[in-house]
Amino acid sequence: MKPTHYLAAFVRVFSVLLFLYGLRQSLFVIGLVTGELNGLSVPLVFALSSVVLPVLVAWFLWNFPMMVATSILKPEIDQAVEPMNAQATLTVLLLAIASAFLYLAIIDAVHWATIWQMAERSHRGQAPLYLNEEHKANMLATTVEMFVSAALILKARTLARKMLRVSA
Repeated sequence: MKPTHYLAAFVRVFSVLLFLYGLRQSLFVIGLVTGELNGLSVPLVFALSSVVLPVLVAWFLWNFPMMVATSILKPEIDQAVEPMNAQATLTVLLLAIASAFLYLAIIDAVHWATIWQMAERSHRGQAPLYLNEEHKANMLATTVEMFVSAALILKARTLARKMLRVSA
C-alpha cells in the first residue's frame, strides 16, 4: 500500500466522524422546528446549514477519499510502501494530527457561530444572551486553531523535513 491509501482510509474515518457530527446537530434543528429552545431563535437556514454542510462534506470525503489523499500527498512521497522512510511516516503522522485538530476546530466553529447567531437574535427576546470576553476569546482561539491546522495540513511535508533535519 502507498501512503495515499493510508491517508484515504483516514479520510474515510474522518468522513464518518463528520457525518456523526451532522447527525448530532440535527437535534438542534429539531428543537428549533418544534419550538423547544426556550425563546432563543436562530435562522432556520443557518441551523440547517450546520447539519447539511457537514453531511455533504462527509459524503464527498466518503466517496472520493483517494482524490482527497492524492491532492494532499505529492507524487514523490507516494511510493509503494515497503518500509516507509522517516519523512513519509512523519508526514502522515502530522497529517493525522492536523486533521484531528481541524475536525475539532470545525466543530467548535459551528458551535461558536451558532452561539453568536443566538446572541445576536436574543437581544430582542425576553432572555437576552450576551457574549462575554471569555466567549470572544474562545471564538478567536477556534479561528486560530482552524488556520494553524489548515496550515499544518498544507505544509506537513515541509515541516516533517525540517523536524528531521533538526533531530539529525
